[in-house]
Amino acid sequence: MRLSVILRYGGFILLINSVFMLLAMVISLCSEGDNAYFAFFLSFFISVMVGVFPLIFIPHDSYINIREIYGILIVSWATVCLFGVLPYLMWGGEFSIVNAWFESVSGYTTTGATILNSPEDLPRSILFFRSCTHWMGGVGVVLFAMLLAPAMRMNKTRLSQAEISSLAKENFIYKTQETVSIILSVYLGATLLCFLMYRIAGMDWFDALNHSFSTVATGGFSTKNTSLAAFGNPWIYIITIIFMLTSSIHFGVLYSAISGKSGKLFASPVIRYFFLSVGIGIVLTSLNLRLSGVFDNFGDALLHGAFQVVSYTTTTGYASIDSALLPAFSFIVIVFFTIQSGCAGSTTGGIKVDRIYIFFKTLKVQIKRQQHPKAIIPVKVGKNTVDEDIISSVMLFILLFLFILFIATVILTAMGYDLLTSFSAALAAQTNVGAGFDDFSSLSNYHRMLPAGKILMTILMITGRLEIYGLILVFYIRK
Repeated sequence: MRLSVILRYGGFILLINSVFMLLAMVISLCSEGDNAYFAFFLSFFISVMVGVFPLIFIPHDSYINIREIYGILIVSWATVCLFGVLPYLMWGGEFSIVNAWFESVSGYTTTGATILNSPEDLPRSILFFRSCTHWMGGVGVVLFAMLLAPAMRMNKTRLSQAEISSLAKENFIYKTQETVSIILSVYLGATLLCFLMYRIAGMDWFDALNHSFSTVATGGFSTKNTSLAAFGNPWIYIITIIFMLTSSIHFGVLYSAISGKSGKLFASPVIRYFFLSVGIGIVLTSLNLRLSGVFDNFGDALLHGAFQVVSYTTTTGYASIDSALLPAFSFIVIVFFTIQSGCAGSTTGGIKVDRIYIFFKTLKVQIKRQQHPKAIIPVKVGKNTVDEDIISSVMLFILLFLFILFIATVILTAMGYDLLTSFSAALAAQTNVGAGFDDFSSLSNYHRMLPAGKILMTILMITGRLEIYGLILVFYIRK
């Protein structure tokens, strides 16, 4: 594995990241009382200098092997998270080294967990940069680089194979060269439309811009201490629900439905299962919120029940109410949807609904095979037969995901946290939802977590964002 090749790609990604630092510096200059200008200037200067160096002194190579592909993937995420620490550290405030690292990783992995006690006290430029880390991480750091780097086009196909999960690739009907452009088109279009809808609903331009970045990236960072609950606007809740759901759909399927190239959106059985299951979850949660007395009328219970289910399902982690107030039944329902999450090929984290759907289909087939041992019964998704290697990969991924979740929960309990707090924090980090329950609920933060716990959380965030395999393969692939 050639380190020079990996460093060249890492350098270009640093240059892209420095553009967002430059934009934040402009915001600082234009905002009265914003004292983060110098922090962004230094961060921008350091990022550009370090990023330019490998591009100048390391020649471009049009061929990269598979181990280098995964090396680029890991180094790109690690690099952008590491240099994303600079503005926070140089500005100061609550940002110790560990806190700055936590906030940076949480931003780029679109987790949305925060160590900030009061985001509203931060300069506008810092809040804007936090949202930019979401937006860049949502589309995928490596894919974002490929969208903007002419020098990387020769390797675009190979790199996109690593950045996009295997399940996501199954649903793209386009050539790989077109896939990246499709992702960009959907992502930009959704962000712009979300921004406009937020403005119409009553947000000012700054809040609308930040929340559109965060919503479409299914991240969860907010400019307010109490997330979207601070607005108390039902129309903002409804708009957020719509765009969280939209961003959790496979971008290729969504593009096809909008462009009319491959029939209706609900032609996909996975999409049908996704919306049906979310609908059932909303009904169950809303009824539970009303019957348990959390809300006095069903209208409010339905609105906030839908918001909670969709927020956790899409791994966004926004809050309209404090998740610590949820009854036990609603908690169980939301935990299931957090683990299931959205579709492969979207900005969501978690196991992905595609894998859960294949799991249920495989379970149904296995029951039939027990009844008819000699029958050959394939596992099908719609009209397509699922290969046995995909089924094995799905089952292994689910088991590995749950095993890591178990180990992380055990480690957090060993640090002194109770079982519910430990489980919800581990789940929030690994699924990239950010918001947990109990001590780390959706209206709370992770400021009081031990430094070792914060480091563990960042490892889980990166592992979840890379869907486990991406992080493991780089150490085992030999050829």
